[in-house]
Amino acid sequence: MLDKYIESYKEEIIKKTQELIQIPSVLSVSKNPTHPFGDSVNDALEYMLNLGNALGFHTKNLDGYCGYIEFGKGADLIGIIGHLDVVPAGDNWTYSPFLRYYL
Repeated sequence: MLDKYIESYKEEIIKKTQELIQIPSVLSVSKNPTHPFGDSVNDALEYMLNLGNALGFHTKNLDGYCGYIEFGKGADLIGIIGHLDVVPAGDNWTYSPFLRYYL
């Protein structure tokens, strides 16, 4: 049943993943104090939190340092930790590593 559910959203999952990885979320200095890791890292954080909201989850931005998307309620929680920042892309790319490309 889960396989069929995931398959039904396959194209949307691919599209949203492509949109996220197009954000050049490299650590930088921002003039905005609410973006402690830079504007583009904040863009990636906000992208994920907005996606979580759009999917009906409760989300929380913790002062730009991190955020979470919560499923369910209660004392027992499962946490999945990840990060949205990337290392600088470097040179010698045939195509921009952040090029917009959609299937």
